[in-house]
Amino acid sequence: MKKTVIYYGSRPSSLIDKAIAFLSKQILSYTLEYPLCFAQKEDAPPFDAHEIYVGTKQSNAYVRALGLPIPAREQGYRILVQNGIAVIEGYDDAGVLYGCIDFFDKYIFTQEYTNRSMPYYVNLFEDVLPDFELLSSPSVRHRGVWTWGHVIYDWRGLIDQLVRLKMNTLTIWNDHLPLNAKEIVSYAHECGIKLLWGFSWLWDTDFSGLTEERIRQATDAVLETYEREYRDAGGDGIYFQSFTEVNTEEINGIPVAKTVTDFVNRTAGLLLERAPGLELQFGLHAESVKHKLDLIQNVDPRVRIVWENCGAFPFSYLPNDVRTFDDTLAFVRRISTLRGKNEAFGAVTKGLTKLDWSSFEHPQGPMCIGNVTPETAQNRIERKRKIWRYLQAFWLTNADLARQAIAAMAEETNGDLYVTPLVEDGMLEKQLLFPVALCAEMLWDAHANTDSLINAVALRPEVVFA
Repeated sequence: MKKTVIYYGSRPSSLIDKAIAFLSKQILSYTLEYPLCFAQKEDAPPFDAHEIYVGTKQSNAYVRALGLPIPAREQGYRILVQNGIAVIEGYDDAGVLYGCIDFFDKYIFTQEYTNRSMPYYVNLFEDVLPDFELLSSPSVRHRGVWTWGHVIYDWRGLIDQLVRLKMNTLTIWNDHLPLNAKEIVSYAHECGIKLLWGFSWLWDTDFSGLTEERIRQATDAVLETYEREYRDAGGDGIYFQSFTEVNTEEINGIPVAKTVTDFVNRTAGLLLERAPGLELQFGLHAESVKHKLDLIQNVDPRVRIVWENCGAFPFSYLPNDVRTFDDTLAFVRRISTLRGKNEAFGAVTKGLTKLDWSSFEHPQGPMCIGNVTPETAQNRIERKRKIWRYLQAFWLTNADLARQAIAAMAEETNGDLYVTPLVEDGMLEKQLLFPVALCAEMLWDAHANTDSLINAVALRPEVVFA
């Protein structure tokens, strides 16, 4: 079998290192021999080998010499295979990494079965790589996962899975900052992932004592908590929720939208005086403001509203809850541009795993998260298998509705949005479940044919069906 050689040019960031490591690992599974890696071709002896050039125009002279147009936008890539030579060019280093991932996901894995009367596997690395070209960039610029921290059982494994899914954000809500927060942030940044910490800003469902004094005390508590726990934690922003997770639109005759907007603007304004440019995300439950959008649109434009519970799947916990999808889609289009087409916008989608609220208890203090034994992890995997099977069945049925909702948000916001599916206590860190992989691919390419996405995701060897 021919050798495989990777020419990487210069390596200006950890993302290029990740790209090379990913290519090497995948190629090894085909050739049983690690590919050789050199900066430039002149650095290597002559080989009869598969040649793969990776990098940006700035980092790799071979890529620059091709003179092809730069991939469309940040995180985008071009995969070009001609005459057996493969080139993976990124708009930036993130694009190089994602291009290397899709070199397998959208090229190798989809072409290694021939169209005969029965499936027949072909190892493409045994012969000349067939010609191929693909230009791609993400529909959703900020793609990630939202989860409670105390149900992360392997934080490093979770971040590795996010990279594998071409995701670049992680929101962790934990009541208290984890003791190992800085270590988690450091590795996330090494992987090109922004990490946001979540905590309560007067989250409550009982408004009987919601006085002006209590609201003022809550603002002081937020500022004190930020200074004590989060200011030096190294994260990229704060995600918060307030008193909107209710099924009423009024508090003592006053619209929830008015009260929460005043509270958020006051608190965020004071916090941004201390930390200018901090990414602030307001997790807003739509039920309490759905008919008061004229009030909620007055939230400080420096605060990104991240919408939850907007109606049917993919905003419902249940992926078979689709009866009001048309209304949900219309509502999503409306809120996407509520504060202008280029304003900060985000959404937490659902329909994947969630906490078991019947046995939930709030963590009583700081903890070190994401470090459990293999036996504990395997136990959690088995406990979640039937839940994933149920979710998987309805994702196969209703996947196109999720894609339509994501596409609508991307279209209305020019792609400049956060979408962070809620995936908690589902052991994503240890197994790449089909519904999560499919959802992630929709975030990358929301306008692709859904059947084609299902087919391509199902062919990935590491994707698991429950």
